[in-house]
Amino acid sequence: MLKQVDRIDPIHSRAISAEIAERLRISLSKDQSPLPTLLRQRLDQLREMEEQSPSIVPSMRNDNF
Repeated sequence: MLKQVDRIDPIHSRAISAEIAERLRISLSKDQSPLPTLLRQRLDQLREMEEQSPSIVPSMRNDNF
């Protein structure tokens, strides 16, 4: 027969989540392998395209207010 599980309060739940995230960050940062060549080339192409394209964000000028 299963017992009823007590709920964890939100403060402890956030603390547990933060600790898990921190440990994952540490673990994954040690385990970084280089990107495959084709993926790295595609990312470089995307960066180049972003640099060449105009911004779609309107400029905020003081005289518009």
